[in-house]
Amino acid sequence: MAASGKLDVEVEVKSPADKFWGSIRDSTSLFPRAFPHDYKSIEVLQGDGKAPGSIRLFTYADGSPLVKVSTEKIEHVDEVNKKVSYSVIDGDLLKYYKVFKGFISVTPKGDGSLGEMVL
Repeated sequence: MAASGKLDVEVEVKSPADKFWGSIRDSTSLFPRAFPHDYKSIEVLQGDGKAPGSIRLFTYADGSPLVKVSTEKIEHVDEVNKKVSYSVIDGDLLKYYKVFKGFISVTPKGDGSLGEMVL
Protein backbone atom coordinates (compact mmCIF):
# COMPACT_ATOMS: atom_id res chain seq x y z
CA MET A 1 0.00 0.00 0.00
CA ALA A 2 1.35 3.42 -0.96
CA ALA A 3 1.47 6.32 1.48
CA SER A 4 0.29 9.80 0.56
CA GLY A 5 0.79 13.27 1.91
CA LYS A 6 2.80 16.44 1.63
CA LEU A 7 5.81 17.66 3.56
CA ASP A 8 6.74 21.35 3.46
CA VAL A 9 10.07 22.33 5.02
CA GLU A 10 11.51 25.84 5.28
CA VAL A 11 15.01 26.65 6.41
CA GLU A 12 16.51 30.10 6.91
CA VAL A 13 20.24 30.29 6.23
CA LYS A 14 22.83 33.04 6.64
CA SER A 15 24.08 32.52 3.09
CA PRO A 16 22.99 34.95 0.33
CA ALA A 17 20.34 33.47 -1.97
CA ASP A 18 22.65 33.30 -5.02
CA LYS A 19 25.30 31.37 -3.07
CA PHE A 20 22.76 29.02 -1.47
CA TRP A 21 21.08 28.41 -4.85
CA GLY A 22 24.50 27.65 -6.35
CA SER A 23 25.04 24.99 -3.68
CA ILE A 24 21.66 23.41 -4.42
CA ARG A 25 22.43 23.39 -8.14
CA ASP A 26 25.87 21.83 -7.49
CA SER A 27 24.40 19.12 -5.25
CA THR A 28 25.65 16.29 -7.49
CA SER A 29 29.23 16.90 -6.44
CA LEU A 30 28.74 18.92 -3.25
CA PHE A 31 26.28 16.81 -1.23
CA PRO A 32 28.34 13.58 -1.02
CA ARG A 33 31.35 15.64 0.18
CA ALA A 34 29.39 17.87 2.57
CA PHE A 35 27.01 15.18 3.89
CA PRO A 36 28.86 11.83 3.68
CA HIS A 37 26.69 10.45 6.50
CA ASP A 38 23.64 10.89 4.18
CA TYR A 39 24.93 10.46 0.62
CA LYS A 40 27.39 7.83 -0.57
CA SER A 41 27.27 9.17 -4.14
CA ILE A 42 25.19 11.04 -6.69
CA GLU A 43 25.84 9.94 -10.23
CA VAL A 44 24.64 11.65 -13.41
CA LEU A 45 23.09 9.03 -15.70
CA GLN A 46 21.72 11.37 -18.36
CA GLY A 47 22.23 15.04 -19.19
CA ASP A 48 24.41 17.39 -17.19
CA GLY A 49 22.82 16.75 -13.80
CA LYS A 50 21.30 20.25 -13.68
CA ALA A 51 19.10 20.78 -16.74
CA PRO A 52 15.55 19.52 -17.22
CA GLY A 53 15.62 15.93 -18.41
CA SER A 54 18.77 15.13 -16.46
CA ILE A 55 18.64 11.88 -14.53
CA ARG A 56 20.67 11.26 -11.36
CA LEU A 57 21.20 8.14 -9.29
CA PHE A 58 21.41 8.76 -5.53
CA THR A 59 23.12 6.12 -3.42
CA TYR A 60 22.51 6.82 0.23
CA ALA A 61 24.97 6.18 3.04
CA ASP A 62 24.94 2.95 5.02
CA GLY A 63 22.96 4.53 7.87
CA SER A 64 19.85 5.06 5.72
CA PRO A 65 17.40 2.45 7.06
CA LEU A 66 14.78 2.26 4.29
CA VAL A 67 16.10 3.98 1.19
CA LYS A 68 19.37 2.80 -0.31
CA VAL A 69 19.03 4.06 -3.90
CA SER A 70 16.83 6.54 -5.71
CA THR A 71 16.77 7.73 -9.31
CA GLU A 72 15.40 11.20 -9.97
CA LYS A 73 14.60 13.15 -13.11
CA ILE A 74 14.87 16.93 -13.08
CA GLU A 75 11.59 18.20 -14.47
CA HIS A 76 11.83 21.99 -14.42
CA VAL A 77 14.46 24.61 -13.57
CA ASP A 78 13.90 28.34 -13.18
CA GLU A 79 17.32 29.92 -12.64
CA VAL A 80 15.94 33.46 -12.37
CA ASN A 81 13.46 32.61 -9.60
CA LYS A 82 15.73 29.92 -8.11
CA LYS A 83 13.29 27.00 -8.36
CA VAL A 84 13.73 23.38 -9.36
CA SER A 85 11.35 20.41 -9.46
CA TYR A 86 12.07 16.72 -9.82
CA SER A 87 10.38 13.33 -9.81
CA VAL A 88 11.67 10.08 -8.42
CA ILE A 89 11.45 7.59 -11.28
CA ASP A 90 13.04 4.48 -9.74
CA GLY A 91 14.40 3.12 -6.49
CA ASP A 92 13.40 2.34 -2.94
CA LEU A 93 11.15 5.39 -2.41
CA LEU A 94 8.70 3.98 -4.94
CA LYS A 95 8.15 0.99 -2.65
CA TYR A 96 6.38 3.42 -0.33
CA TYR A 97 4.98 6.07 -2.69
CA LYS A 98 3.16 5.69 -5.98
CA VAL A 99 4.44 9.13 -7.05
CA PHE A 100 7.22 11.13 -5.38
CA LYS A 101 7.85 14.69 -6.54
CA GLY A 102 9.97 17.41 -4.98
CA PHE A 103 10.07 21.17 -5.37
CA ILE A 104 12.91 23.34 -4.09
CA SER A 105 13.05 27.12 -4.06
CA VAL A 106 15.45 29.71 -2.66
CA THR A 107 14.45 33.32 -1.95
CA PRO A 108 16.42 36.21 -0.47
CA LYS A 109 15.57 37.06 3.13
CA GLY A 110 17.42 39.90 4.79
CA ASP A 111 21.17 39.23 4.68
CA GLY A 112 20.52 35.51 4.09
CA SER A 113 17.96 33.39 2.30
CA LEU A 114 15.02 31.11 2.80
CA GLY A 115 15.08 27.63 1.31
CA GLU A 116 11.82 25.76 0.87
CA MET A 117 11.41 22.11 -0.02
CA VAL A 118 8.01 20.60 -0.71
CA LEU A 119 7.77 16.85 -1.03
